[in-house]
Amino acid sequence: MGQGLHDSVTRKIDSLFNKYTTTTPGCAVAIIKHREIVFKKGYGMANLEYNVPITPSSIFHIASESKQYVAFCMLLLEQQGKLSIDDDIRKYLDYVPDLGKKITIRHLIHHTSGLRDQWQLLGNAGWQLDDVITQEHVIKLISKQQRLNFDPGEEHLYCNTGYTLMAEIVKKAGGLSLREYTDKYIFRPLEMNNTHFHDNYREIVPNRTYSYSPKSAGEYQHSVLSYSTVGATSLFTTVEDEAKWLMNYEHGKVGGKDLVEKMYSQGILNNGKKLTYAFAINIGEYNGWREIGHGGGDAGFRTYATRFPEQQIGIIVFSNLASFNSYGMAMQVADLLLPLKETKPVTAPVLADSNLLRNCVGRFVSPRGGILNLSWNNGKLLNRQAGQTIGGTEWKLAVKENKYQLNDGPILQLEKSSSTDSVTRIVFENPNGFTEFFRQPAIVLKKEEMAAYAGTYYNDETEAAYMIVAKDGELVLQHRKFAEVKLSLIAPDQFNCPNWWMNNLKFLRDKKGVITGFEVNAGRVLHLFFSKIKSASK
Repeated sequence: MGQGLHDSVTRKIDSLFNKYTTTTPGCAVAIIKHREIVFKKGYGMANLEYNVPITPSSIFHIASESKQYVAFCMLLLEQQGKLSIDDDIRKYLDYVPDLGKKITIRHLIHHTSGLRDQWQLLGNAGWQLDDVITQEHVIKLISKQQRLNFDPGEEHLYCNTGYTLMAEIVKKAGGLSLREYTDKYIFRPLEMNNTHFHDNYREIVPNRTYSYSPKSAGEYQHSVLSYSTVGATSLFTTVEDEAKWLMNYEHGKVGGKDLVEKMYSQGILNNGKKLTYAFAINIGEYNGWREIGHGGGDAGFRTYATRFPEQQIGIIVFSNLASFNSYGMAMQVADLLLPLKETKPVTAPVLADSNLLRNCVGRFVSPRGGILNLSWNNGKLLNRQAGQTIGGTEWKLAVKENKYQLNDGPILQLEKSSSTDSVTRIVFENPNGFTEFFRQPAIVLKKEEMAAYAGTYYNDETEAAYMIVAKDGELVLQHRKFAEVKLSLIAPDQFNCPNWWMNNLKFLRDKKGVITGFEVNAGRVLHLFFSKIKSASK
């Protein structure tokens, strides 16, 4: 261990992780360079109850990092002549409803299918993510869907559903379960002997790590994970085995170099926009170096594996603690390994004048529930998030090709009123999409207006019912399994809700102004309609 790294570097790596001890959960780290493991080590505990330490051979659930294996399977099956990634998914999965638009395997790979996300649908249906969730549960839920988030190829919106469906396509086209197929064609050829897709939550797995989240200062609690669903998640592996997988990108022992090269094919939207997301790997830059990676998080597991191909360096960080920042820690390791890259001199940006910034002052709301609170203070434009009592994030806008760059991050489009010059619309453009915000002054719902919203609402796609009641001068959302929560009015007929699975509700009315139901338009689920089936009793 450590051969190829200077002792001073290994000491610095140790110092990054030295807070993970015999009394905490922790992580395992592996580094590859020029197709060899040059560092591997465990920090903290795999099991706090039995005092089992983490080692490089400890097995982790790696969550969404599992996805690149599934995308690779699609290319293997195509290479074997058993499918085309441009096939309609209903060719293999006839239980997926015909929603009037062709969804291809390629759409599933790049998260452009428009399908709603399985975890959020389960939440809307009344499930908690520490319930036992099986492949069959997810398939039944998908089979009841009646609408897409958007037409296939129109947007990029991360969707776990697509990767669960690809696990089923492996079974249909390849004749083996995902676990069997990957074992035969990937794990055994690469000698990944401690790796499998965990399709039975009851299965005993020697040397596995357990999942934790912080409880209070210095205390931890179990973060329960009871999945028997695979594809989007549930790969069990070690940092040692994951290193072998990353090295396959270099030598192509499995699949060949031509197939490996296809893994870098980035998604393209219908409008021609190229995504940074390829075959379940993100392609970007870090400190001027090309960086290719993917992470994952379920329950208390946080994982990230990345490669810097120009330097033939790979970094793998797996943790069993929910508060662990796996990407951030991997990049801190990268800082110790990557040489400084010469960069072109950067000219000082031309900043937007203060008049424009002042015109942005106000409250803006997104149709999907986001809120901006922009204020002017001591010559600065500040965004104050919900819950902040002082301060706020300073907005600096640099002029860039008739648009504006915010704090070296996303590009903004600003739309102004023709009569007042006040900014009425703000659009955030990110590499894989955009988000709109519209000026919306704060409004207060009058007590007598609350009665219109009260009643029972039902969605037949999830077979779930929620009640809304007027209580102590506020609207309260109730469900038979969940604690009741208060709804907050953010725009006409639009409410925020503390429940992550439905945290933005838009109420719909008929031509007479009568409320007919509400849509969930939040996160990875859009247009999920709950019909008002009963008004509150008077």
